Amino acid sequence: MDIRRVQRTSDGTFFITLPKSWVTLHAVERGSLLTFAEGKDSKLTLGLYSEQEKSSRSIALSPSPTLEREIEEKYLLGYDLIQIESKEVMDSHLVDNAKAIVKKLVGLEIVEEDARKIVIQCLIEPSLLAPERIIRRLHSITRAMAQDAVSAFVDGDAKLAVTVVERDEQVDRLYFLLVRMVRAALTDLSTAERIHASPVDCLDHRLLSSLIEHFGDYAASIAQNVPEDKRRIPLPLLRSLKKSGEIVNSMYGNSIEAVLSRNLDLASDVGNMHRFALERIREAERSLSGLRPELLDKATSAIASLKSMCEINKDIADLAMTR
Repeated sequence: MDIRRVQRTSDGTFFITLPKSWVTLHAVERGSLLTFAEGKDSKLTLGLYSEQEKSSRSIALSPSPTLEREIEEKYLLGYDLIQIESKEVMDSHLVDNAKAIVKKLVGLEIVEEDARKIVIQCLIEPSLLAPERIIRRLHSITRAMAQDAVSAFVDGDAKLAVTVVERDEQVDRLYFLLVRMVRAALTDLSTAERIHASPVDCLDHRLLSSLIEHFGDYAASIAQNVPEDKRRIPLPLLRSLKKSGEIVNSMYGNSIEAVLSRNLDLASDVGNMHRFALERIREAERSLSGLRPELLDKATSAIASLKSMCEINKDIADLAMTR
């Protein structure tokens, strides 16, 4: 660690000198601009301001069959300005697809458009957002999805099932936003300081959000398999599914809170609930005999999703042990 003494000019300005090795390494000259960001524990992070770095956050794309994927990729990589240019009039189908992906990514807006060009800009500044707040929002949405998905299956409520599937798109939007934030923090130390996230925190946020997103996917899968006529499903199976869903959802709440609050007692409780949940799920599996093939497929898929959600809860709780 390099320790330097703070000095003061006659007019009351405080200053310190910069290490010569750092100045040489980064080619700092008289008139160079430096950035300072205050982070955790009142620490100041020093960086070299670079116009070139700022301009590198814009990119030009050409129309192609993979344009949607490319826009999504550049968004996750932290580009602020994405310009799509074509020498010819762009195909309307391609333009519609580009607009569709823009709607799915938080903060993206089309700021300029004509027959041969579309300019997309991200209007969100990562350092103004709190990763934990987004994670809590993701958890709130997916937990309600899981509860409603099981209720829709047990009650044969097709309308409720549709709302669960629709909410999965909102989960994806927030998940992509968090991935963009984490990448920005890992590649820019000043951003990490402003959102109070160390590199280890960023990795934890990335892993946790991925597990939450998968949990939501399984909830949507249960909703997509809601039977048209629940009267053909044995009552013991429906009861076991309902109880399994309640335990899995309770586990989910405890596992997320265990990680965010670093509560090892809650994490331990999740392990105990995991065994109990698997027992209930096995009860549901034993009730599958005699079902018609089309109902058997739907019920088997729902049970498999609950089992996967149960394992995700355990993986989330394990994260509390490493924080």
